[in-house]
Amino acid sequence: MSRLISGICWLIDGRPCNARGSAQRPNVFALVKVQRRAAQLSSGKGAPLLLSLACVLALVGCGFHLRGAVDLPPDLEPIYIQSGGLVGQSIDERLRGSGVSVTSIATQAGMILRILGQTRSSRVVAVDRAGKALAYALEFVVVFDAVDAGGQALIPEQRITLERTFDDNPDVAVLGKQLESDIIYQDMADDAADQVLLRLRAAVTARSSQLRQSAPQTPNQAVPLAAPVAN
Repeated sequence: MSRLISGICWLIDGRPCNARGSAQRPNVFALVKVQRRAAQLSSGKGAPLLLSLACVLALVGCGFHLRGAVDLPPDLEPIYIQSGGLVGQSIDERLRGSGVSVTSIATQAGMILRILGQTRSSRVVAVDRAGKALAYALEFVVVFDAVDAGGQALIPEQRITLERTFDDNPDVAVLGKQLESDIIYQDMADDAADQVLLRLRAAVTARSSQLRQSAPQTPNQAVPLAAPVAN
């Protein structure tokens, strides 16, 4: 879906847009850009492109997404997401979309994914001659780990740090700026969820490999020799 949206941006604007987001919720900025350009093209030569745009937006609206992104062994399902927040919600969407069983009861889980912390911060990165802020760097930090049902660590405590630039447009009302920053943080939460699941898949793959190597080898059974035939 993200590639389709980015391709449409190339087609109508001559450059790509960042369409990355969750499998079920592509980047809002990309969709807004496509919608605005569609409105402009509706009265010009680009009207034939509107059919393609409509198809893309219709697929997004119906929640189209790919399945099979995550594959867990049966003993690690269902998975329980502790203290989710934005990242937990995004992970929950991706897991369910991949067909992974998710539970809301920790004692029933084969694996517990713990979101230990989510913090937001911002700092000024550009000012005008009068010292007024022109742009901010928004930072989103996520700390997490994962354990199996017995409490054994699958992923040790890890930290993910993401950053985006936010332009302070003086023509936009304060409420609009807050909405835009919230969208940016949601986009970073989606990216963080992708990174968490990448690390989860790597940990599960390593665990499965270790289990195969430590499994007792079945000795080859000796084939009995045929008894000699008496003459």
